[in-house]
Order: sequence, then structure tokens, then C-alpha cells
Amino acid sequence: MSAPAIATDVVAVMPGTPASPERKAQVTSLVEGILKHMEYPARLELKDMPDGGIGIAVHFDGADLPGITPGKRSWLLDCIQFLVNKAINRPQVEKRWVSLGANAFPEPRAPRPEKEPPAPKASAPAKSGGQTPPAGAASAKPQPVKSNGNAPKNDGGKDAGRSEGKGRRGHEADERALEVKDDPALTKLFSTLAEKSAKTGRLYAVMSLSAEDRARALKAASAVKGVTVKTEGEGYFRRVTFTPEKLTPMPSKKQVMPDYDDEEE
Repeated sequence: MSAPAIATDVVAVMPGTPASPERKAQVTSLVEGILKHMEYPARLELKDMPDGGIGIAVHFDGADLPGITPGKRSWLLDCIQFLVNKAINRPQVEKRWVSLGANAFPEPRAPRPEKEPPAPKASAPAKSGGQTPPAGAASAKPQPVKSNGNAPKNDGGKDAGRSEGKGRRGHEADERALEVKDDPALTKLFSTLAEKSAKTGRLYAVMSLSAEDRARALKAASAVKGVTVKTEGEGYFRRVTFTPEKLTPMPSKKQVMPDYDDEEE
């Protein structure tokens, strides 16, 4: 025999039923406690809403409080309203929606529109032998196209994709052939990076460069001995790599926590 299911949803409330004094006292205590911790002086005024909820007009005593604009929706009150509703609407408890307003009662919530039932799907026509298709129906079988013998053969688009790929790769790998204006700052930067790679034995890569800047990097680093520079990757990930002739492995260092003085602690 299976165990009875435990109800976990809140209990629905009929519209127009006022909240109990205990529930109103609970809501008042929560809102006043939150505002007290925020150091926002305020006076609360409660009333029953048409949908059975509790409306609260929060009258703030101070002026120019951050997040509070009289007569307008406040993100601060929305956050407090969310916390209060989560706290009081527990499972197996009557659901009472609490709404807050700045220096005035909030407007009643608009009723939710009822969802329209989904339209029934059109059933497919039954197959029957000997019946002619309706007029204007397109034939599923394509008609063959006559050729005069000079048109190229269709191999499924392989030749087109292959030629397009060759053109794209050829364009991306052709930075050395680009004619660009000299930029002394970039030339010095790329030369210094190439010299550092050859001296330290480290491998470097530079991304997010335009084709012109990659051409300047290849031209500037080609004059440095002991390092090989080239471009790799495609599209956004295309980069200029500096590879030294002798790679130096990274030293293995153990991380040691620093010693702090007693005064710093």
C-alpha cells in the first residue's frame, strides 16, 4: 500500500476574503524589521486588497532616500516585497500576496489572462488507391534538366567548397605579401618581442591583430636571428607566433606562503 502524498503547495484564497489579524501582524513585523536594519524611518498603513492580498502604504519620514521616489515604482520596495512574500507564503499556508507602495497604496494587480487552448492539428489526408491528387499540388519528383553538354558536372558542391576553401586559406596565409606602411612604434614592439623570445627561449603568440599589423609583425621579426615567426589559425583566432630555436623549459617553483608579522595580522 503506497503512502499518501504530502501536499506542498500553498492553500488558495478566495478573492475578497480579508487576511487574519495574525497574518497582518506577521507582515508588519517583517517589513518593519527590514526597514529598521536599513535605517529607513517609515510608517506602515495596511488595507485589504480586492484579490485577498495585503496592501501596504510605506510612508517614509526622511527625504531624498536612495531608491525611493514617491509616485513611482521602486526597485527597493520590489525587493522587500519579494522577500516578504517568500517568507509568509509557506507550504500548506493560505497564500496572501503582499504589495508595497511608496507613500501610497499600490494599485491592485491586473487579473492574469486565461491561456487559450492550443488549436488542433490538421490531420493528414488518408491514403487511398486510385484517387487523383488535388489540383495545383506540386509533384514531389523533380523534373530532369536537359544539358547541352557544356555545363559543368554537379559533384554535390565539392569543387565549389574546395575552391572556396583554397581562396580563404590563401588570403589568410598571405600577410607577408601585403604592402603596408611602416609604423615605427609597432616595428620596435615586434622586434623587441622577437628578441625576448630568442633570448629567454619562450614561445609567444599575439592575437587580435589586423592583417596589416600581422604583416608588420612578420616583417619586423624576420630580421631577428634565433627566432621563427609565422601566422597560425583562422578567423578571429588567427595569431602571430614567435618560436625560438632553443626552447627553455619553465622552472618548477613551489608556492610558499609569505610570513606575516604580528602587527599586520
